[in-house]
Amino acid sequence: MGALKFDVAMRTDRGVVRQANQDAVAGDPEAGLLVLADGMGGANAGEVASGLAVDLLMNQLVAMRDSTAQPVTREELLEALHSVNSAILDLAQQVPEYHGMGTTLVMGLLQEDHLIYAHVGDSRLYRMHQGVLEALTCDHTLLQELVDLGEFSSLDEALDAGVPKNVLSRAFGVEMAVAVDIAELALSVGDLLLFCSDGLTNMLADNEIAGILHAKDMDLMAMVDALIAAACEKGGADNVSVILARVINSDET
Repeated sequence: MGALKFDVAMRTDRGVVRQANQDAVAGDPEAGLLVLADGMGGANAGEVASGLAVDLLMNQLVAMRDSTAQPVTREELLEALHSVNSAILDLAQQVPEYHGMGTTLVMGLLQEDHLIYAHVGDSRLYRMHQGVLEALTCDHTLLQELVDLGEFSSLDEALDAGVPKNVLSRAFGVEMAVAVDIAELALSVGDLLLFCSDGLTNMLADNEIAGILHAKDMDLMAMVDALIAAACEKGGADNVSVILARVINSDET
């Protein structure tokens, strides 16, 4: 298969309840790079953490791709992500108002015919392939990790037992070292990638998301707007951020 590229649409919205938006999104379709972060912290610290993470990672990876014709390796991506974590920690130490800030992050980098992707926290990446929506990431939350450890047989059982839903077990800016999940995936023309914050997935079930993505009469931006509108109609309890990327041939306009 030849080189592929992305057709991209993205938007972030503060939702219905929150007074500020602490999410951040960015993309460079030419570089095949997409990044989404969901900040946490008092005052505007969450916004600072997510914005810093997105800006630093975008700048580092775009510069890396511009400087070499070789694909970015997992090791190079890990190094860039760890430098983002260190930068957030350093800024939090320098500015008292930023103490305790942190952020989730999910990103993808298109390389020829496959995607290298990474995440920390509960912002997610999905792929719709041949009409089937599949989650590619697994949330780094207390809830998910207790189920993974076998303490509960399902997420519903853990929730019924009183385990809180949105307590993160990993985030950037929390510890000196952060464990990053990295994976690779072969892509096909027509695949649709969805990067989103938990402001979407806490409001909409996967089948509701899939229903919107199946719409034949909407372009990517209309789908992004429809996903955000649906989350807000369900209560919009958090900031809602969405990036949609459709895989196309590199010679398509």
